[in-house]
Amino acid sequence: MSLTQKSKAEVLPPRNAMALDTLAGVRGEMARLYRLALNGRIRSDEMTRFIYALKEIRACLEAEILTDVQQRLALLSRDMDNHNGQRIPSSAGFLTQLT
Repeated sequence: MSLTQKSKAEVLPPRNAMALDTLAGVRGEMARLYRLALNGRIRSDEMTRFIYALKEIRACLEAEILTDVQQRLALLSRDMDNHNGQRIPSSAGFLTQLT
């Protein structure tokens, strides 16, 4: 029986719950699909479609991480003022302790 005649349930092994909400999980799923295609378990055009979807998920995760980093940098820059390369806290409580 050729691959095209087999049902997908027969061709694909049971999938472990791979977390696709992390870059490592997406990478692992891509590697799994690649190995399945190399071993003739799925057609290369199917692998290509799945990998494309995973690449889009990866791009969303990377954008989310970048947004998080930008927000953290904005908070850090708001909390400190640079004066001659020295950190000056913005809280008034700290300034009253010095006097």
